[in-house]
Amino acid sequence: MTSGRQRRRVVPDYMAAAKLAVPEHISVERTTLVYVAPDAVAGGLDPPGSHLVALLHEGPLSVYECAAHLGLPYCVVRLLVAGLAEAGMLLTRDPPRVTAPDLEILELVLSGLRAL
Repeated sequence: MTSGRQRRRVVPDYMAAAKLAVPEHISVERTTLVYVAPDAVAGGLDPPGSHLVALLHEGPLSVYECAAHLGLPYCVVRLLVAGLAEAGMLLTRDPPRVTAPDLEILELVLSGLRAL
């Protein structure tokens, strides 16, 4: 039988990124897509870094999705991704910009709906 208490982490969350060299300018945001570099070798990484690389072998994810899967706060995963991207282990890509639809088309659709 399991108790209702959640297991406490042995190592605090902020320590997950403690050994990484974090670049001065971090260009990693919530919706940044992250994927493994083709020549990346996961050996020698700390547990959070190796878990992140193993997770991303299944396909690219956003930083928020990585944080949810790893059970770490967004700010910690953001530092992890930035440090591993700086080391050449991960590649990042901003999601494509979505342009707003044409206002005339929206007005035509609205008037057509009102006519129904």
